[in-house]
Amino acid sequence: MPKFLLIFALLALCACEKKGSANKYDALALVYAELRVAMQEYGETTNGRAVRFQILEKHGFSADSFEIKTEELRKEPEKWLVFQNTVINILDAIAKPDTIVKKDTIAK
Repeated sequence: MPKFLLIFALLALCACEKKGSANKYDALALVYAELRVAMQEYGETTNGRAVRFQILEKHGFSADSFEIKTEELRKEPEKWLVFQNTVINILDAIAKPDTIVKKDTIAK
C-alpha cells in the first residue's frame, strides 16, 4: 500500500482528535476519505482498484460490507449529513498546511 495513505490516515486521525469531533461515524468516514484520495490518485485503473481493496481490507471491510454500511447511512439524511461533514473535515484537515508535520518538529 502506498505510504501516502498511511500518512494520510495518521494525519486525519490527529486532526479529528484535535477538533474534538469524535462521533460514531469517524472510523467509517476515515475509510471513505481514504478511498476518495485513492480514487483521485489512481483513478479507475487496475492499480487503483487494488489500492482501494487494500484500504477496505485494512479496515476490516469487503467491498460489499462497506457498500451496505454507506447505503444504511444514505437512507437517513440526517446521519448521511453528519457522515459527509466528518469526511469533509478529515479531507480539509489533510489539505491545511498547519496539519503538516514540519521538519524541525520531527524527533531525531
